[in-house]
Amino acid sequence: MKNVFMALCASIAMSVGNAMASTSSIFFDPEDHYLDASEWLLKHRGFLPVPIIITEPAVGTGGGVALLFMSDSDGAREARASEAHKRFIPPTVTGVLAAGTDNGTRLGGAFYVTNWNRDRWRYLGFVMAASANLDFYGLGGFNSADDIHLQYNLKGGGIYNDLRARIDDSNFFIGGRYIYTDISVDFKTGALPPVLQGEGVDNRNGGISVLLSYDSRNNTMSPQQGLLAEYRYYIFSENLGGDLDYHVQALDLQGFTRASEQWGFAGRWISRWADSDAPFYAKPFINLRGIPKLRYQGDIASSLEGEVRYNPHPRWELSIFGGAGRATDSLSNMNNADTASAYGAGFRYMMARLLGFQMGADIARGPEETVFYIQAGGAWGF
Repeated sequence: MKNVFMALCASIAMSVGNAMASTSSIFFDPEDHYLDASEWLLKHRGFLPVPIIITEPAVGTGGGVALLFMSDSDGAREARASEAHKRFIPPTVTGVLAAGTDNGTRLGGAFYVTNWNRDRWRYLGFVMAASANLDFYGLGGFNSADDIHLQYNLKGGGIYNDLRARIDDSNFFIGGRYIYTDISVDFKTGALPPVLQGEGVDNRNGGISVLLSYDSRNNTMSPQQGLLAEYRYYIFSENLGGDLDYHVQALDLQGFTRASEQWGFAGRWISRWADSDAPFYAKPFINLRGIPKLRYQGDIASSLEGEVRYNPHPRWELSIFGGAGRATDSLSNMNNADTASAYGAGFRYMMARLLGFQMGADIARGPEETVFYIQAGGAWGF
């Protein structure tokens, strides 16, 4: 009887040990034995929790969480296994998020990113609702930043859809977007300055854009090589579901290169133009790590940022970055506009090797603030 009991205990112990080993192997890469979520995400349809730590000066300090669900898109698994197919096929990503800050800002949303027919078609969509307590410093960059400081609440929701198609077998895409928002603005003051006279309290924005894009990046989530160049022209109109008529143009350039296995470089230049009829919250702004969103706005804004990357190990990446931007009321004044600059450093860990997906953090210093960011994927978005 004793031998039977011992055999039973040994059998249970082996079963538990095998189960634990099997479970632990899900979260470690069989090639280098480092922590890795590829198998958990792709084979077991798991989710990746991403903490949201908000130190964005525009909305205060706070936090939240995002849950990312990833799976292989059409043809992605076959492409990874094929030596002949060199083009990276992005995964399908589904996500939900919720966050809040100490100044009363709250937001929640869901998004879906996918492609099909071996990355011939790409789609990005999201829905979001938010109540954000923000500051308005005027338009025209630094020239008006010291003259106006108004607090306001921006409350509402919206939807966003982006669909694009690859041209033949090239790296060029053509497509469009549809954006709709229903927004209520509440200023925490009585009299408004002249620049805000005529701004509506409640606005619906309905707009479409046409876009032309070139994308040769080796990875859309955490790129290391390649180029992204994209131009978009937006038309917001009463005929498209809104109650405002205005136009916006956008130009994005991102470049990535490797000097060696250890060293890499990246750069980004973005410009936005909006006509005078655009609502103040839709005006372009300097967009750099270390500078609050909407801090420096104008009818035109441009930002330039560069980054040096060092990989002490294939899993780990360290970086330093810096940039500068300008915002003004017209293109003719851009050369004379004051410059806002920022700099910082960060790190990344390759969390899902098969997807090329990194996670990490950046700390950046701007003209007025030091800001800490949790990053999932590249700092410059998909």
